[in-house]
Amino acid sequence: MAKNLGYEGPQKLYKLVQNKSKPGYETLMDILENYPELRAEWLMRGEVPMIRAGHTSDAATEAGSYPGIPYAVTVNAQGEEQVSIVSTKAQAGYLIARDVEETLGELDTISVPGHHGKSVRAFEVAGDSMQPTISPGDLVIGSFTERLDLIQPKHIYVVVTHDRLMVKRLRGPVKKNEPIELLSDNRFYDPFFLPQKELKELWQVNALLTGSIPANTNETFDRMLVLLEMLAHDSQHLRSILLDVAARYDVKLVAE
Repeated sequence: MAKNLGYEGPQKLYKLVQNKSKPGYETLMDILENYPELRAEWLMRGEVPMIRAGHTSDAATEAGSYPGIPYAVTVNAQGEEQVSIVSTKAQAGYLIARDVEETLGELDTISVPGHHGKSVRAFEVAGDSMQPTISPGDLVIGSFTERLDLIQPKHIYVVVTHDRLMVKRLRGPVKKNEPIELLSDNRFYDPFFLPQKELKELWQVNALLTGSIPANTNETFDRMLVLLEMLAHDSQHLRSILLDVAARYDVKLVAE
């Protein structure tokens, strides 16, 4: 953002985010000029909606281009960004651009150590396409991805389109207008490509809150050892019986 605004470094913006200083008139004008889709009322007074009605940025209107900014964020009374939880019930409203601000205002929020001070959001997972890594009902916590060339290969992302919200692994970074390849951890789901123009938001998953505690991964191995010990014991017992019978009837056992 500092680069887009023509600043030499991000220090000025860091101070604003950390509430160490307040934006001046020139800073506000710089932001509005470079991001014309933002409403001045939202930027200066916090009045929703954030995006101007019927207006999108030049990047968003360009064919096949990813907007690169969240549709809305939630902050507390101190201006600190909060982690909103987008549950499965709230996802329908979240997908409709005009309802994002209202939906976020009604969502529960959580505080997660190490995940604050930047655009962070939590999403409830529906479906089993990412099992066994992620189960239905789990919460994934992701940070917003501004550029598609910053996608980490094979990392998990929350992919928000115009009509659905998915949790998938991405093959890797993509160039302008290139489709995005989405992968599932569940082998019963095939990979597929998403046209870049359908992508609204992208959140890289950095944390997972789950109620599914995996079973002991060594349980099968431990059971196998017990069976091997039982077989070894039984074979020794059988060998002693055979030797006793052979001795009684004066039979010589020949090794294979």
